[in-house]
Parts: sequence; C-alpha cells; structure tokens
Amino acid sequence: MSGTKQISIEQLIPGMFVVEMDLPWYRTPFLFHKRLIRDVETIGVMKQHGVQHVTIDTTKGLDVQAPAHTPPVNSETSAGASDAKEAADEVPQKPGSLPMDGGESQVAAVYGEAQEAVERIFADLERGVPPTPAATKVIVGGVINQVLQDRSALLLHSTFLKVKQFDRSLGAHALDTAILSLVVAVESGVDPSLYEHLGMGALLHDVGYVRLPRNLVRKRDECTDSEQRLLEQHAQLGVTVLGEQSGFHQEVCRVVVEHHERCDGSGYPRKVKAQEISPLAQIVGIVDLYDKMVSRRGGRPAMIPHDAVRQLFLVGERGQYPKPLVEAVIRSIGVYPVGSLVRLNTGEQAVVVGVNPEQRLKPQVKITGGPHGESYPNPEQVDLSLPSQDKVSRTVLRVLDPVQERVNIAMYLGDGMDQAA
Repeated sequence: MSGTKQISIEQLIPGMFVVEMDLPWYRTPFLFHKRLIRDVETIGVMKQHGVQHVTIDTTKGLDVQAPAHTPPVNSETSAGASDAKEAADEVPQKPGSLPMDGGESQVAAVYGEAQEAVERIFADLERGVPPTPAATKVIVGGVINQVLQDRSALLLHSTFLKVKQFDRSLGAHALDTAILSLVVAVESGVDPSLYEHLGMGALLHDVGYVRLPRNLVRKRDECTDSEQRLLEQHAQLGVTVLGEQSGFHQEVCRVVVEHHERCDGSGYPRKVKAQEISPLAQIVGIVDLYDKMVSRRGGRPAMIPHDAVRQLFLVGERGQYPKPLVEAVIRSIGVYPVGSLVRLNTGEQAVVVGVNPEQRLKPQVKITGGPHGESYPNPEQVDLSLPSQDKVSRTVLRVLDPVQERVNIAMYLGDGMDQAA
C-alpha cells in the first residue's frame, strides 16, 4: 500500500498514523491497531507491551522525517480528518441498532481476531500451557466493546458462522458463549463492573476438557453413565487449570466451576442450590446450554432455535434457572432467534436476521420466497415491528425446519459476511 513504511518504535512520534504493530492485537491493550498517535503516553504503553516496530501511513499522518517537536495533530487537521472514519468505528451506538457503514467488516474483524486468539489459548492448553489473565482480558475487552456498540451485528455474525460449521471446536463454542453471556448481562442489567469477570469466565468455562481424553470429549453427546461422570469432572479440572496461573479473579473461577450447577440442586459438581450459585455462573450455564442445543456436533444435528427457546422455558419452569434470567435470555435471542426460518401470514418464507427486544414476536426478517414456493432472487429485509410501506401487515405464522425445506440459512445472514468469514 502506497504511503506506508515500517519504522522502529523509537522513531514513532505524536501525529503519526499507525496501521500495524509487530504484535497481535491480543498481546496489546489496543483492540484496533489502526490509530492516530495523539500523545507520548500511548507510545509509552506500546513500548511497555513489547512493540518494537510499527507500520505508519504517511497519507494519514506525519512522516518519519517530520521534526520531533511537531505538535500532535488535532481533530481539525487533515490527518485528523482522515482518521475520522477510523474513530467512527469506536463511537458506541444504541444497543441493538443496525451497524454503521462498514459495521459488518468491523464485526467480522473483531470476531475473527478474537476467535484466533481463543483457538490459540486452547492450542496452548493442549500443550500444557495455561491461559494468562492478561491475554484473556484483552480478548474479553474487545468483545465487550463490540457488544456495547452493536450486539445485534455480533450475534448475527456468530449465528452465521455457527450454521456454516459442521463440528464446532471448544474455542468457537467458548467465544460464542462469552458473546451471548455478555449480551444477556447487558439485557438483564448486570453491573458493568462485572462484565470482564463474566466474559473471562465464559471464555474459559470449558478449559477443563483439555485434561480429559480427547476421544471422550469428542463423543460427549453419546457416552455411557460412567463416561458422563468422568466428563463432569471438567468443571473442577477447569479451576485447577486456572490455578496454575496467578491473577484470576474469584468470580472467574466460580463461573468455571459452577456453570453446570442448577438452582434445584440437580447440577454438578457440588449439587449446590439457588443462592449458593454465582449469578454470573448461572448466566454462563444457561447460555452454554442454549449454544450447545443450536450447534451441530459430531453426528448430532442442531436443534431449531425456536425449539431451543422452548427448552429454555422448560428449564425455567422446572426451577433449574431463575425465571427472570430465562426471560432475559429470551429477550436477548428472541422468541424467533436469528437464523430461524419462518412462514409469514402472507404465505411468504423468511429468515430471521435480527431481534426486537421490546417486541419479541416481531423480528427483523429477510423475505426469501413467495406464497407459492417461488424464490426471491433479491430478498427484501423487513422489520415486522414497523408499519409496512405496502400496507401489508406481516406476522410470523409458524417456524419451519430448514433441512426439510432445503434452505441454506447461511446464504441470508448478512450480505458481505460470507466473504468476510
């Protein structure tokens, strides 16, 4: 790319525009490496984290030949103006709103980088190297920022990848559990100071599985009673893994060991009840349950999301989870979750691409086919909660099975995501 050059960290001064660092994002405190350097403190932080070389874009900021005393570029200079689009990526939007221009690519980048980092954590665990609190915090920090900025887009991208994957890894499940747990936390009014503990616990909730035989973990949906008892040790083993590194907060450890406990005492490993279970662990537990139901694993097909929501209602009715928590999860994912295939009252077929937390029965959909079975080459996106422009009031009539209808749901979950993924 013209205008870019690699320089040493010692040559970096305020006013330069960095497009790349020689360390991956999860080893630095910066979610995005593209940034205008506005002060010497930022350069100091980069040095502290081991950055030795950076790539700068001289079309957006100062060149290396610029005098060292050149004052930082403010938002009214040309460099600041060229940085406006980058800065816009960090401006929070109303939760649940549609993404800004470039939102899909940003979500894909954040998700992709986080997934790469999580997979590395699990790969290191396989080699006997436990995760560090610092590395986990950086991953979670990026996810929290994106959840607060545009949780709808992040859930859409997560669902898109889920329906494409035939057999998801522990890392992919861990990341999706962390994302939805944080969405539920925002929806249910959890104290924001606990978001980091929740995200870290969700990300690491299954680390104990790496200490169990791999073939047993792979077939965990089809195991004997004795094998199941062995698998249940993963919660306690997970805390042992975290104990090999100092610095993990007690709440993070509680999430790992308690995420399979149930309010009625039917869970494991300690069979504790209600008030004895960490509220954060309860969030991760119910999200973990939902994510496993709607994911394909081994020879087991994924459950239709709407049917999984019904199962959540049932666990609430049985007293395994607090009903307010169950309701918060359903508000977050919708009665018709993203990725559901539905029949509308008009006879049209549609794929749910967004939820409306205040009107759970009226999701955002892409209308993919007509009432007589005809396919629409250019699916129309409609928000069922808004007045219809063509005077037709559309509502969801029933849920369909994509397998029986021979519909590839992934085709309709975002215009640019297939390429981005």
